[in-house]
Amino acid sequence: MFEEIGAVRNHADPESLQHLALFKDSISEILLIEGLYPSDYFRAEYSHYIVVHTPLDIKDSEQNNEWSHRFSSRCGVSIVERIGGWGGKGSGCGSRCGSGSGYEDGDRDGPIYVRGLMAARGSKVYAILPYTHIHLAASKGASFPELRPVSTRNRIWPEILPEIGGDKILDVGCGFGRLTLDVAENNPDSQVFGIDVYESLTAQARMNAEALGIRNADFRTASVYALPFEDGSFEMVYSFFMLHHLEDIPMGLSQIRRVLASGGRYLAAEPLGHHHGPNYSGGDWLRIFEEAGFSAEVEEREGAVIIRARKDE
Repeated sequence: MFEEIGAVRNHADPESLQHLALFKDSISEILLIEGLYPSDYFRAEYSHYIVVHTPLDIKDSEQNNEWSHRFSSRCGVSIVERIGGWGGKGSGCGSRCGSGSGYEDGDRDGPIYVRGLMAARGSKVYAILPYTHIHLAASKGASFPELRPVSTRNRIWPEILPEIGGDKILDVGCGFGRLTLDVAENNPDSQVFGIDVYESLTAQARMNAEALGIRNADFRTASVYALPFEDGSFEMVYSFFMLHHLEDIPMGLSQIRRVLASGGRYLAAEPLGHHHGPNYSGGDWLRIFEEAGFSAEVEEREGAVIIRARKDE
């Protein structure tokens, strides 16, 4: 029988936890109870840990039984990556720092940040155990299905990331901020903004940025139909699998065009053959963008349409 040793701080609520496959990239803080210290559980030679915690109060779809079994049974079990260090020696070292770098066994104070903790805000933590990668889950037949949008993102995002740049950049529909933080890290001298309609998502994105020490990213809760920025504010706007969610795509595009500077660029990726929303071809998207006042070109590949548009005035 495990005893409580701490609690979880993040911004995961029932709304955001409907997106488990995306949330797994987010960062949570483990708050140990009084009298316990990070050095009681973490060692520099381990980058990953097994955390036993309160289970999620959700059930995923039938094709994702492994998610439900692992996180929503009698207890939740997550394999997490330790991010940074504590005691001011490693916190905020950036997402490319070595796992476990910056902390020593003797350190006793400071935040405990981990990536991949599939637990809601306020969940209890019962155990933290070091984990060595031997692909144990795979050897026992466990598989976590990679959702098609996530799979497509993982294939094409590294190719289009270098195209995103400018002094001020906007991510429309940022979700948990995974892509926003990639852009901010890739453009350290830029101001990068992310907006999403759900406060739980933008709050978690801010926490992710805080834990990773990325200071040039600013997340705000707002609708694409009423972007909280002045006309001509951005050299670059981008969105990933966002437009097909809109009930009024022309209205969303009009707002994006409004906040773009003259000559500014908008890069959008949209799914082909998606299971919900309009299933537009590249030609359909080209027509929609041109009707919205953009000059645009489209490319179809790997389950997605990439639209490169410009505001010419």
